[in-house]
Amino acid sequence: MLKTVVLENDKSAFFTEVDRLYESAFPLHEKRDKAAKARAFSHAHYQLQAWFDEQQFIGIIGVWNFRDYSYIEHLAVNPLLRGQGYGKRMLSQFLQQSPQTILEIDPLTTEIAHKRLHFYQSLGFQVNPFVHHHPTYHAGMDDHELIVLSYPHQLESSQYQRFFADLCNEVMIDSTQP
Repeated sequence: MLKTVVLENDKSAFFTEVDRLYESAFPLHEKRDKAAKARAFSHAHYQLQAWFDEQQFIGIIGVWNFRDYSYIEHLAVNPLLRGQGYGKRMLSQFLQQSPQTILEIDPLTTEIAHKRLHFYQSLGFQVNPFVHHHPTYHAGMDDHELIVLSYPHQLESSQYQRFFADLCNEVMIDSTQP
């Protein structure tokens, strides 16, 4: 069983290691700036998890826990450990604790995007048919198109609308402020 440590703020133990992975794993348009990362900790729904296999740091999950579902905003595995099954172990263990889960992936324009979709589908995630644009993390940048995946079932239209409202009004509410 993998161990998780929930970080309380950007001064927490392991934050430097977690942030190094976060910064290297995501392109600029998919991540918060320093101030927005610090503000996210103040949201009751937000949790930044560092994952470990004994003492070995293996990855991160940034998650928003809402009343009846969880939204994984960021998930990354230590690049030195990729291909060793840690992503699958992390996500499988996460899904045992949060059985209704939503996440997003890039459009299927690259081989990596197709592999990522196959990975999530192998764990039971379903592709949703909604045209979806994730709100921007940075003023002056456009929203970006993503594919919404959900576990264990596709979302009803009303569930997607609620997710998108939570995304806009909770998750992203202060991400573009200085």
